[in-house]
Amino acid sequence: MSEEMQVQFIVDKTTCMGADECGSVCATICPPDIIVYEEENGKKFPVVTEIELCMKDHGCQNNCPVKAITILPPQEGGRDY
Repeated sequence: MSEEMQVQFIVDKTTCMGADECGSVCATICPPDIIVYEEENGKKFPVVTEIELCMKDHGCQNNCPVKAITILPPQEGGRDY
């Protein structure tokens, strides 16, 4: 599947408080091993390891305490995030 036809998992790193502050809410909600954390500038940000395994239920987006996660459905070209 082309990248433009996949779900997009977007983290606003300026809004995200980091996994240590929120208690890793998104990884707790999602099935095991779909979300891992990568450290950048002293904060751990969520990263989806296999987007095709994403349940697309917006659980991580809806439960993020600071609304730093956006999940976009597949797009057919034209949108650049």
